[in-house]
Amino acid sequence: MDTQTEICAEETTEQNQLAETLEKILELQNKNSRQLVQSLRENVNFQNQVRQGMQKELETLKEQQRGEQFTPILKAVAAVCVEYRKILLDETVPKRIRRTLGLMFDELEDILSEYDAEVFSSAIGEQRRPLLTKIVNTVTTNDKNLHNTIAHSRRPGVIRNGRPLYREFVDVYVFDGNTGGKKSESVRSE
Repeated sequence: MDTQTEICAEETTEQNQLAETLEKILELQNKNSRQLVQSLRENVNFQNQVRQGMQKELETLKEQQRGEQFTPILKAVAAVCVEYRKILLDETVPKRIRRTLGLMFDELEDILSEYDAEVFSSAIGEQRRPLLTKIVNTVTTNDKNLHNTIAHSRRPGVIRNGRPLYREFVDVYVFDGNTGGKKSESVRSE
């Protein structure tokens, strides 16, 4: 029986060693699983940071593609185009210079149209658009239907994507039942 006891003892020892080895393997697997989960979390966080950075860069590139970085330049071109175009009507300026200036203004308008900007003028009697127009003078009227409509367009405006680059200068009708259509004082002088 000694042999059998020894064999049983060896088997028990082997089983205990096997159980300990399996426990160590299980502990190591759990440790590896925790490290893997942590690494995956860090990877997801890193990917999110990269994605956010790329999204910001994409937005910047889209803005540049739409030409938003040129808006201040386009505003200046619009102002020059509108403010100085009246020189073409001045008879004291030699005809040759007016022709050259006309070509230059046409080129400026081409630049504006390349960036989806357009020169506009309101028609007389049209409802005033406050964001696109600037009142120069008011004209009193006794007709309620003409209130806040365009009496005269003094200088055209320039609009791009629904936003003004240069506001149109206008005279506007203002209702006053006591008067008979007399001009009131200037709101803004040119």
